[in-house]
Amino acid sequence: MLTKLRYCFIVLAIGVISWGCSNEPENKTAHISGSFTVSDSIDSSGDFSGIGFTIIQKDSANADADTLYHAVTDSNGSFSGLATFQEKRRYPLIISRNKRNLARSGIILAEDDSVFITGELPNIRETLKISSHEHDAMETYQRLGKNFQRVMQLARSGQLKGDTLRDELQKWSNLYWDVYEEEEGTFASNFAAREAIKILESFDKPQMMNRIRAVDGYDDLSDLGATFGKRYMAENKGLDSALVYLDSLAQMTESEGSTKRIAREKIKLLYDSARVDQAQQQLSAFKQSYPEDSTSNWVESMSYDLNYLSPGDTIPEFQFSQNGRVISRDSLSGTPYILEITRLSNRLYQNQFDRTVVIHSIYKNYGLQIVTLPLDESQVTVDAFFEERVKPWPVADAQAFDREKLLKKFNIRLIPTRFLVDEHGKIIRKYVGNEFEDVIQGIQRIINKDKNEEPTS
Repeated sequence: MLTKLRYCFIVLAIGVISWGCSNEPENKTAHISGSFTVSDSIDSSGDFSGIGFTIIQKDSANADADTLYHAVTDSNGSFSGLATFQEKRRYPLIISRNKRNLARSGIILAEDDSVFITGELPNIRETLKISSHEHDAMETYQRLGKNFQRVMQLARSGQLKGDTLRDELQKWSNLYWDVYEEEEGTFASNFAAREAIKILESFDKPQMMNRIRAVDGYDDLSDLGATFGKRYMAENKGLDSALVYLDSLAQMTESEGSTKRIAREKIKLLYDSARVDQAQQQLSAFKQSYPEDSTSNWVESMSYDLNYLSPGDTIPEFQFSQNGRVISRDSLSGTPYILEITRLSNRLYQNQFDRTVVIHSIYKNYGLQIVTLPLDESQVTVDAFFEERVKPWPVADAQAFDREKLLKKFNIRLIPTRFLVDEHGKIIRKYVGNEFEDVIQGIQRIINKDKNEEPTS
């Protein structure tokens, strides 16, 4: 009887240990090998030994680095072994000799992948070559990207227009989608899917949505549905359909990170659509579900916007003088306007400027104005921006206001940030970064509202 009890205890203990271990992330391995040489100019002995290759993982700036792989070349310059890791990603690679670090690079480790590294000392940067399924796919993606950028430069210069531009964009979207399908499972495949979908948003949103639905089930790509797909559903099917779509995405994902991202997009959609009470309820639920994120920058920023900068709230006060004229919230009463807060040196703002000029030239006939509050500390920067550009609307001088108070009052976390304001000084929507692409919809809401309010004869 005692023997049986001891046997049962051992089996139970093994089961508990096995259960505990099963909850830990499983280790993955990749085979690493290579061949390195040394130029006669620094070593004519023909002995290529002593070149070290170390792959490390460092989870934070203050954390100690963990060594995932280390090998040293033999006299022929060869090395090989297994790297052990827990997550497919890009890791730092350090190349050394005689205890001196010679170069750093990055290496993608994926389960059961084989990585081959070649190069020659001392010209490591010029001769280093990393080949594997992941790296070869990434080279294909990057080569495609370089060629696509050349096409986009032609488009920006006006050499590609109309149907010709549309045909080019369709071609490049298809090329990116081919890489997604042919290199499925790689980082390059994910990047290519994103590019294929982003390109389509500008001219063929139904096809964009078809491709989003094709990747909805992949956690690594669920954010495409949560952003581009959400926007499409809201524009074409209405807000409630967009919310249902986000809920369906959340049910499909198994990743906590993806679930959080979808929850944030749902809150943002409710906020942008002036459903402030629902957005606040969802934000409270988010903080309860993810207490570790309850004090994050995103939660604090969204809480501030919901309380003070929601659609329908009065825009905070601002004021500056230009050519003897005072520009302020009160002086703009009676006309709709876009309030921009940015650095004029910001690359995204510069890229958006020409489109903003076009928007202003079209909608100023409906009374729309634009006002810019630059965050640049030097007036030289402000003046330089307009040396080769027209200044079609009021722009405050540098340091014409208290910069820190402005950032706090308007909750500026990213730039450019813009507010679309109606003729009563009420916020229609806040646009951060690339969200400005949607501003025409907001302007149309103001125009259509004014038309509906016109008295009938």
